[in-house]
Amino acid sequence: MKEYETDLKGNKLVREEEINLIYEGPSFEGKMEISNLVSQLRSTEFVIKDLVSEAYKQKGIKKPEETKIYLRLKKGSFHEIISVVFNNPTTAHIIGGCIVALFTYFLTKKNGSECNIKIENLTKNYTFTKNLNQIIAPLEDKKDTIKIVSSNPKINKKISLPEKKIMNKILKKLKESLAFEIVEEEFFGYLSMLDLDKGKYAFTLEGTDKHTPVVFDDKPSLREIKKILGHRLKINARATYEEKELKKLDISEYEIKRRKNLKDFSK
Repeated sequence: MKEYETDLKGNKLVREEEINLIYEGPSFEGKMEISNLVSQLRSTEFVIKDLVSEAYKQKGIKKPEETKIYLRLKKGSFHEIISVVFNNPTTAHIIGGCIVALFTYFLTKKNGSECNIKIENLTKNYTFTKNLNQIIAPLEDKKDTIKIVSSNPKINKKISLPEKKIMNKILKKLKESLAFEIVEEEFFGYLSMLDLDKGKYAFTLEGTDKHTPVVFDDKPSLREIKKILGHRLKINARATYEEKELKKLDISEYEIKRRKNLKDFSK
């Protein structure tokens, strides 16, 4: 019989947990639309990594980035088996149990006993909730269901289309309650993307690779766009933040700003 490490409360500790996402119904007869599959897998990975990070933070364990996530598919219903390999021993059922607890909380407003970490902050996080919701997004037919099963110990929850609709309403309300902040700021970067037909532009902040949508107070001419495109710019802009994440820049002023080099300091 396999022996497990235990924590101070006697809970079993493991280095691997297996989570089964079983999609059943007319939409999942051994298949799933590629767009739904890609979005669902990306969001599932996001949810798992955030849960592991939160668990490690609460338990004082370092380096959650070393956690590895694997996917296997099982024939029959569209059955995903996701293995989470932790870099440190952690309490069993931490991921599957917490995913179930989160859905239970959103759908019934009750805190379940399946999760052994605090999840209150996660339930208020729009990005996390949006990704959690993406796990059940493939449900389209009234007979479709998803069953979430964890191996450590046996966690089992079934979600159907009506519950997906409830989650969509919760997500909409959560988005409406987000704190937006608009701040006048100065940035350096360059105009990195543009769609002249639609009049859309994107600005990449210096030192990052993120493209932020921008709007010019005074729309530049095509000649001016060609002049500044790809050059390092200094801009004054109204920056729109959503939960402290930069979402949009309204540019009031800009100028090409060359980097200083050794010759400038030797003058």
